[in-house]
Amino acid sequence: MAQNAVGRLFRSQNSSSLRQSIGSITQTRGISRHAVPTFTPTTSPELDQALNRFREELFIPFSLGQQQRRLMFRQKYADRLEQEPVTANLGEEEFLLRPMDPQSRPTKNEAIEVISLMKNTTDWKNLVPLLSGLRLSNRVLKSSRMEWIVRKAAEANALGVMLECAKQVERTGVQLNEVGFVQRLFFELHRKAQRAEFQGPEVTKAWSIATQLVGLMERPGHVQHDVAKDPKRRPFLIGILLELSAARALSEFGGKDQDGMVRLYSQRLLGSWPLGNFNGETTEWVAVDQMLQENIPIYNGMKLALQVQGVPHERSVAPALKNRLNELNQLIAKQLKNAPEKVQQKPTVGLVQAQLLYQG
Repeated sequence: MAQNAVGRLFRSQNSSSLRQSIGSITQTRGISRHAVPTFTPTTSPELDQALNRFREELFIPFSLGQQQRRLMFRQKYADRLEQEPVTANLGEEEFLLRPMDPQSRPTKNEAIEVISLMKNTTDWKNLVPLLSGLRLSNRVLKSSRMEWIVRKAAEANALGVMLECAKQVERTGVQLNEVGFVQRLFFELHRKAQRAEFQGPEVTKAWSIATQLVGLMERPGHVQHDVAKDPKRRPFLIGILLELSAARALSEFGGKDQDGMVRLYSQRLLGSWPLGNFNGETTEWVAVDQMLQENIPIYNGMKLALQVQGVPHERSVAPALKNRLNELNQLIAKQLKNAPEKVQQKPTVGLVQAQLLYQG
């Protein structure tokens, strides 16, 4: 029926009638059902221009009604639309409809290129509206792309932006229920603390982000109902929480487990151990490197925990913690010994972390 209405619209030869008819169609969509994402100024004119293109050529058109999009994207209406400009209302914003080639609309790959232009926290604040607009426009990024975004955010000291994306899951689609993505996010929090030598404000910040992320995992949009696939039950996540809580105890609280978090996460780590990635028979280096990325934070977390006052004498956790630390020590030593020569010459991420934190 809508298509017939558009057809009747352009069969009219009378200019004023055309304007009147177009107006009647646009008024059926006076207010968008979606708020069109808005960007804030960045530190780069190139980035500002790229973000504006996504808003003007993708996000706004997808916020319009179906009939209005037809006016813009169907070539047979282009001349008429040029002759009779139409303004659509999007809330308090007015948008001038103009002919567009649907094949020229920004793509997901271009979105990745835009994100690569983000260099600091000022730039990265625009990630929330960018992901929101992509979701609005049915441009869903793959999990591997999301992991790449986490790495880039970490390089810009903008992991707090990833937390904000997760808080606004209904807008951004950033969910905390997929193991690979969550693992990358927590690994970067581990590296954030590691670069600060597990002392001072960076540890506090990493701990704050980590605990807020864990809290979000209990909320709608993030819950993983399959226990076997639930990231928050995995040793790598609990191990990083143990590492950060122990680092805080040693750095901020004079070595005391002031809030009981070190003891709590020690217990949880031991209980989650069967779900860990500890296969000593694996020799393929990509898999081994992934294992190191998971297990080095666990190893370091247990070492730090055993330095916190009272923990070495806690009968409910200390003996088991020491046994698991010894097991993991043997596994890591074996993996490092068998690292291929080319990997030793050009260390991978897991090997670098082992070289930084593993003492044998």
